[in-house]
Parts: sequence; structure tokens; C-alpha cells
Amino acid sequence: MWTEPTGDLLEKCREGESQSLEELLVLLTPLVRHLAGRFSRPGDLHFDDLLQEGYISILRGVHGYDPSRGKFSSFAFSCIRNGMVSFLRRGKAQRSIERLLPPEVEVHYQLPSSKIIDLDLLEGLSVAETTVLDAFLETGSVTSSAKILGWPRKRVDNALQRARRKLRRKLNVESQTGGGSGERG
Repeated sequence: MWTEPTGDLLEKCREGESQSLEELLVLLTPLVRHLAGRFSRPGDLHFDDLLQEGYISILRGVHGYDPSRGKFSSFAFSCIRNGMVSFLRRGKAQRSIERLLPPEVEVHYQLPSSKIIDLDLLEGLSVAETTVLDAFLETGSVTSSAKILGWPRKRVDNALQRARRKLRRKLNVESQTGGGSGERG
């Protein structure tokens, strides 16, 4: 299905030779397209984004490849797949944050493009609430967050609900005061 790159090509890629990097990307295009197709369909909204994420994952991963641990195509498969899954999780986390916002705040408050949530918005959250929110944004689910943190699912769910209430309250205050510092919840 896809061709294994030679050791010489991989060495040149590690040295940053652009021609070799292009050759590697062309060589692994069937693999990238295959994996993107498993998560989306050609023409779907995310298909091109997944392709891009796959190529970026190869470029990042080529420097971490250790030939003693197996074939590069197996290593690349894992890198590409993990990159695509992370991309989809980030999108799911972004949509989860957007669901936290009341409809009237969505019009007035825009999430920063460089990060999922403004750090000033986190003021007033406890350490547990901030930790759970971070885990939830990373995984996109309460169950996965509980596994990552090693906490009972109910504890994670309760902390996430408290964080949501506080964030909604703070966003409501900021939208009513025109985005000022507002009250702390």
C-alpha cells in the first residue's frame, strides 16, 4: 500500500534537506490519505485538515524515529494517527467550550484564536476545577478526563459542573459590563 523509505532518505530528512523531506511526504501520501479517510471522507469538512495534520506529524516525527525499534512506516503510521486524533480532540474541546457559553455571550465574546480559553477567565476557579477543565479540554470527555487524572468519574463531573457555572457567571457579568473585569465568581 505504501513504500518503506530508505535509511539514506530518512537520514537526509533528519538533516533537514528539503528535497528529501518532499520526497518522504510524497512517498507517504497514500498512508496519510488512508488514515485521513478513516477519520473522514474526501470532501468532508475536516478531510483536508486531517491531511495537513498528517503531513505535519511526519515532519515532526522524522527526528524522533529510532530504526532499532522497527520500520519507519509503522512509526509514521502512529505519528500520523496520533496527530489526527489530537486535531479531532482539539476540535471537540473547542465545541465543548462553545457550548458552555450562553447564546447572548457568544455574540459579544470571541474565544482567542491562539488558545482555547483566556487565562483571565480562569480566575476564580479552584485548582481542582482548573485541572479538570484542562483535562476535559484535552480529552473531550468526562470519562477520559477521570482516567487521565486517576480520579473517580463523579468527582471529575462535579468539578466540571462547578467550573461551568463559574465560567457562565463570569461571562454573563463581562458581557453585561462590556468585557470589563467584572465580579469574580
